[in-house]
Amino acid sequence: MIDKIRISVKEGMKRVKWIAMFLAERTRAETEIGKLMFESSKLESKVEKLYIDIGKRTVELQEKGEKSVLNDFIVQQAIAEIKDLRDAIDDYKKQARELSNIQE
Repeated sequence: MIDKIRISVKEGMKRVKWIAMFLAERTRAETEIGKLMFESSKLESKVEKLYIDIGKRTVELQEKGEKSVLNDFIVQQAIAEIKDLRDAIDDYKKQARELSNIQE
């Protein structure tokens, strides 16, 4: 009788350990996903600020009578930075998707 209890307790402990390990791994993955999405959100805010800067610069150039806004160095630099930021955002989101697809 005591042997059955010992065996049952050992099996129960194995299950508890497995559940604890599973929850720890899942929590780690979810925390990492949250960090990646937060970083992505920060970069998206930077993109929005660059859109505003481009708009302001466009108005400034228009007021000066400039015709070719896209040839302006500041506008070109902002557009290049937006492209880089979008690539980084896509990388963060891809990493988050990969983490969320971990097989349990």
